[in-house]
Amino acid sequence: MKVLVVGAGTMGHGIAEVCALSGFEVILCDINEDVLKNAMNRIVWSVRKLESKGKIKKSDEIIKKIKTTTDLANAAKEADFVIEAVVEKTEVKHEIFKILDENCRENVILSTNTSTIPITDIASVTGRKDRVVGLHFFNPPTLIKLVEIIKGEETCDETVKKTIEFARSIGMDYVLVEKDVPGFLINRINIRVFVEAIRLLEEGFKPEQIDASVKYRAGLPMGLFEVVDFSGVDTVYNVLQEVRKRGFEVVVPEMLENMVREGRLGMKTGKGFYEYSGFYARAKISKDLAYTINPIQILAPGINEAAWLIRNGIATREDIDKATVKGMGYPKGILDFADSYGLDRVVVVLETRKGKTGLKEYIPDPLLTEMKEKKKLGKKTGEGFYKWNYELLDFGPVRYEKRHNYAMITMRRPEKLNALNEEMWKGLTEAFRRAKEDKDVRAVVITGEGRAFCAGDDIAVMGSWKSFRDGVEFFDNVAMPLVDELANYDKPIIALVNGNAFGGGMELNMFFDIVIASEDASFSIPEGLIGAIPPLASSFGYALFGRKIAKYALTGDPMDPMEARELGLVDVIVPKQCLEDAGIEYVDKVCRVAPLAARAIKKSMNAVRQLYRNPLEIAGREIELLIPTEDFSEGMKAFVQKRRPEWKGK
Repeated sequence: MKVLVVGAGTMGHGIAEVCALSGFEVILCDINEDVLKNAMNRIVWSVRKLESKGKIKKSDEIIKKIKTTTDLANAAKEADFVIEAVVEKTEVKHEIFKILDENCRENVILSTNTSTIPITDIASVTGRKDRVVGLHFFNPPTLIKLVEIIKGEETCDETVKKTIEFARSIGMDYVLVEKDVPGFLINRINIRVFVEAIRLLEEGFKPEQIDASVKYRAGLPMGLFEVVDFSGVDTVYNVLQEVRKRGFEVVVPEMLENMVREGRLGMKTGKGFYEYSGFYARAKISKDLAYTINPIQILAPGINEAAWLIRNGIATREDIDKATVKGMGYPKGILDFADSYGLDRVVVVLETRKGKTGLKEYIPDPLLTEMKEKKKLGKKTGEGFYKWNYELLDFGPVRYEKRHNYAMITMRRPEKLNALNEEMWKGLTEAFRRAKEDKDVRAVVITGEGRAFCAGDDIAVMGSWKSFRDGVEFFDNVAMPLVDELANYDKPIIALVNGNAFGGGMELNMFFDIVIASEDASFSIPEGLIGAIPPLASSFGYALFGRKIAKYALTGDPMDPMEARELGLVDVIVPKQCLEDAGIEYVDKVCRVAPLAARAIKKSMNAVRQLYRNPLEIAGREIELLIPTEDFSEGMKAFVQKRRPEWKGK
């Protein structure tokens, strides 16, 4: 089989190389001999490099499979399959397809690598409209193993079938675009996401903030503005103008037009959204900026566009997610992102943006509003764009939700700031055991309902202890089962600290693997103020944090999230509105680690925890001895009277 590739530019020579590497004879055609010579030099360099890395053999034979020519008419006569990859100008493509139609055999498929021009338009100049199809590769085609196959209005099923077979024969996966709409599949989603990012810049955000959010939180391989600078700001601008001209409703940001006019085109001019000292220079994007904006705000318009594609029968949800993963480098599909964050969140973001900008582009697609009304919100209800394993159980004041691959445990005594009474201790133990026993659950997230994470042990419970034996029985039968469970837990635990974490509520965090605190969180271990001791902080906590913890244990002083991070108790500090999203994002990161590896990591950490079992038991006995004392009784009364109302849980 002989493949004719028309156009020897960046995409054309890459496609030619892919075909040759797959064993096909290739004719690479261009009107310019210099362009052809440069293309072959780059192909030779690439193939030789692959051989030097041991990825291929017999590079000379592969290179010999590619012949070059400037004679399109004669080359067309030899072709068994055609891929056109010339400049994105309709008149140029029309001229080429006329020549191809006149010279190719009747049964030869004519495909186009266009990313913006309708297939139907290109096919209109031929007498074989049923054999013209879109075959859109991604740059670089040697690395991105995905193509969009786009049906024109008259493309027949046989043409689609043979094009799919050809794509597979050159090692490409594919997504099928059933209708010939401007931008097809991936560009429509890309445009929505990128335009939203530009508008956020116009509203005062910085490129580094947006790129940090998508890189370090959403997990994209490059920031959005890094990608555009690499591809060319003018390239993106031209794509926007082309699809807009053809009916895609988008208002081109003024900032983008100004950049093109000023020649700030990205790496090729040394300045775009970032400045570059050389072609291989890269922008410096700090992780510290990642929480200035939520990824869902950037992705929501792309999700809305994906809903439009599904509702109009243009692409399936599976192909949309495949395209965003394999074609755009997302760590998971954009619809998977939607189901993870929650479709209600997506709709709220869109409605807020619509109210702020007045643009119709932000009107939530009817599919999204229908799903929201039917409570198909994603993982947190068991169904969104996909169906997810979901379970909801209440263990007393503790809510347990299985959200497919993770469990969400919520302490629910908001009126008592989630203070730890007997039912709370036991409910937490049951909830953690439930998650541990479920093989589908890869990680556990714990948080508190309302304005506190957990205000520690309930004063009312502690005040009811009249003897040494009362305290012993409580610790042995109520508190220690949870401590033992957490000390030996073999799945990652992520805590979302949303407000006060005092006493036992603070100490439990020492058993959690990743602690994410909101900016308004507060931590304290005030047991000494009531004539008791913090058993975990004074034993296990001292082993973890050293002398630094003594100041807080001996004074009861509160610590803000920054102090807690410096101590080592908190890992990440985020704005309050980002807290649950941050937890979801860390679940994704944790779940990318192989299950056996994660379990092994946990076991090794638990082994270290066991070294401090004896000091913990000593601390437990000490607090039991303090229970019947007058200091303990008077201390609790004074604590309740003197402390702020929000401290009364401890």
